[in-house]
Amino acid sequence: MLKFALVGCGRIAKRHSDLLGHGEIDGAQLVAVCDLEEARAKAIGEKFDVPYFTDMHEMTKKVDVDVLSVLTDSGSHADVVVALADYGKHILVEKPIALTLDDVDRMITACDR
Repeated sequence: MLKFALVGCGRIAKRHSDLLGHGEIDGAQLVAVCDLEEARAKAIGEKFDVPYFTDMHEMTKKVDVDVLSVLTDSGSHADVVVALADYGKHILVEKPIALTLDDVDRMITACDR
């Protein structure tokens, strides 16, 4: 079973959390959510009875996670992925991966480390 955590609980997170939280993807489960706005994280966390956080680092350290799904706004994808890469988890990024080729290169370099 792959354990997923969502980083970002905005509009697109509803689809991700519904699929993972309702067990609609075989071999995958929602185990935590995070958003800078506590109310958004809390709403999804309570709906699916998983811990919610406002700090992605705290979440990644406290919850056993296999996959971090980055669902933040597109302009922040690169910074989030680079910050999370050091945890050695699988990282899924909602499209677009980034807004510039330089950001994509930073993400790839960080994940390759």
